Amino acid sequence: MRALAASTRALVLPNAKDDLVNLSYIDWIWRIKGRVDVDPSEPPAQAFGKLEDLFRKPNTTYQVDGDTLTFTKRNPLPQDKMSIFDRGTLSISNGAMLYDMTSRALLACFIAPLFFYALGHAGVAIDNWRNPPEVAKAKAEAAKKRSLVKPEDVPMHPVDKLLGAPVPEKKKDGSEIGKRNRKPSMQTAYIYMGIFFALWIAGRLLEHKLIHGRFRRMLHGDEAVSAHGALDETGASVGMGNASPLSG
Repeated sequence: MRALAASTRALVLPNAKDDLVNLSYIDWIWRIKGRVDVDPSEPPAQAFGKLEDLFRKPNTTYQVDGDTLTFTKRNPLPQDKMSIFDRGTLSISNGAMLYDMTSRALLACFIAPLFFYALGHAGVAIDNWRNPPEVAKAKAEAAKKRSLVKPEDVPMHPVDKLLGAPVPEKKKDGSEIGKRNRKPSMQTAYIYMGIFFALWIAGRLLEHKLIHGRFRRMLHGDEAVSAHGALDETGASVGMGNASPLSG
């Protein structure tokens, strides 16, 4: 157990020396990084003060330590313009602010297609196990024989007529029968896979662009973040992250 715990810690530590075992090659899936130029003569505390309105939100905690701001969001509200992010750091040095933020919402959208892919294959495999080729062939032949018998041609029993039983209805058309006898397929799984993968692409690109532009405008004094700000029309997050922080 100790060896397993040690190997797990080595895998998730972002500063691991061995790049082959850390997550630096794949963390771009849920991690957003960037750089925004700032006035080199401006103290870090003053620059962070311009961004303070972004972090004075419910369920958000942040701390400024010298030239670094660290924040954490737990179940942020949809109105939070940074609700997609769970945690992150902002550091200022050499006339630039470097930001590094993680989002479990992006990670979930990326992993969801794999889940639906596995679920679709599981449904097909279960159907093949319950209906092997010989059983499926026998069912098809039985259905074909039943289709040759017209319900309206079957005479009603005299007792049924005496009791006022309804006349047998005509058979349903082929489309309705097809819907009832439809076999599991991967088509539905592929549809959901495409939806979530599109959400991930849109969120990964759009959220990065929005937060970068917001940081730049606020640091340069071009935007006053408020309930009536100009970005309210386009600043809504694509994925509303209601997840706990993700290490890495």
